[in-house]
Amino acid sequence: MESVVKVQRVKIRNLKNVRNGEITISNSFINLNRSNVMGIYGQNGSGKTTVILAFELLKILISSWKSSNKLPSNDEKMIHIDGECASLEFEFLVSNSFGQYFLTYYVELKEGEKYLYPVAEKITYRENIRGKRKKVLIVKENDDVQIRTIAMKSLKESARVRVMVVNELSKRENKSFIFHKELKKTLIDHLTEEEITLLENIAIDFNRNLHVINNKKTGLIMTSYIMPLSVHLDTKRGEIAYDLVQPALLPKNRFITICEVVEQTNSVLSTIIPGLAIKVQKITEQMLDNGDVGVRFEFLSQRGDRLLPLRTESEGILKIISVLSALVAVYNKPAACVLIDELDSGVFEYLLGELLGIIEENGKGQLFFTSHNLRILEVLPIGNLWFTTANENNRYLQLKGMKTITNTRDMYLRAIQVGGQDERIYEETSLFQMKRAFRKAGKPNE
Repeated sequence: MESVVKVQRVKIRNLKNVRNGEITISNSFINLNRSNVMGIYGQNGSGKTTVILAFELLKILISSWKSSNKLPSNDEKMIHIDGECASLEFEFLVSNSFGQYFLTYYVELKEGEKYLYPVAEKITYRENIRGKRKKVLIVKENDDVQIRTIAMKSLKESARVRVMVVNELSKRENKSFIFHKELKKTLIDHLTEEEITLLENIAIDFNRNLHVINNKKTGLIMTSYIMPLSVHLDTKRGEIAYDLVQPALLPKNRFITICEVVEQTNSVLSTIIPGLAIKVQKITEQMLDNGDVGVRFEFLSQRGDRLLPLRTESEGILKIISVLSALVAVYNKPAACVLIDELDSGVFEYLLGELLGIIEENGKGQLFFTSHNLRILEVLPIGNLWFTTANENNRYLQLKGMKTITNTRDMYLRAIQVGGQDERIYEETSLFQMKRAFRKAGKPNE
């Protein structure tokens, strides 16, 4: 049985410009194979991208079983200016061969000498059976650790020493303690097979299916230099950066992956952009510096008999190609969880609405995205839409007072102009002051 993990709730505290914020997703074990397409809207600088960032941090933390990635440096100013530490809490629905579970992962992050590090972590779970209580798997607060009901001081000496060493390693390496690869042996000795499977469902299964596409990656397309190509195939995940300026050179195994992604992309692309297909033009094979065989190649756009370098296509088309493999995964795989920042950037609004409507109606995975394009408000159900507020202590809300026949777009614009929601959702601007500022900026010496 293939395990399925879906996000049910995200809580954010003191991360970037969010003092407190919470987003919930309407799903259940009955509808575990139905899609969740969640849009996040709001004015610039109001906390939309912080949701994407929260999942980026989660990805780094749960990757500690296999990856050596560090948490972000202090220079990135992740923690709110008035906070000592940031905290994230993720609630999941987990279905595996043992049964169905509600699982919660909590982490507090603090600035170390150079990088963030987890100062506290906790994982709890509860079986989806009436009367079952929540159980603690692991708790860490500074140097205090508890595994199930066993405090660190009650562990056998060898296990206690190993836990102390891993705790120091996690701080030094700026990685998760709970998901640190050196802790696995101790956990296997103290947790049941059922509980180890739950940890693996997060650290391996969910991690493998979690794909975060942020603005730093897709923004490279606007420079006309790099196109990050999302890879979400049955046996391969990740991203491959493609050089738009000149023919690219990749190891042969990565070139084969590129060809598989292009084949997958072409099966959908022509239905989105009629007449367009991607062709992989292999130029030559050559030896790489490490002795491996590499392939030099170029992407071409093909429309009928006409072939041109892919870089000649518009930013919007490149954006669609870049994320299409991930969207295909959301459509077909219940376990897929994809986050895309500014999904609407450069994409024709009607086409974007049609794409999201199809995934919402027929898809199986989870898609979280931020957007400024209001067309989508006319396509997605109101329960799939979250809006940022002007209150950093209650950063996210859903619109109230909505009826089935109400146009969400009109309701949102009305809420911006006249209010009527539990929080102000727009930091008011003055047209008079803007006009005056433009006049003054144009005549600096007057």
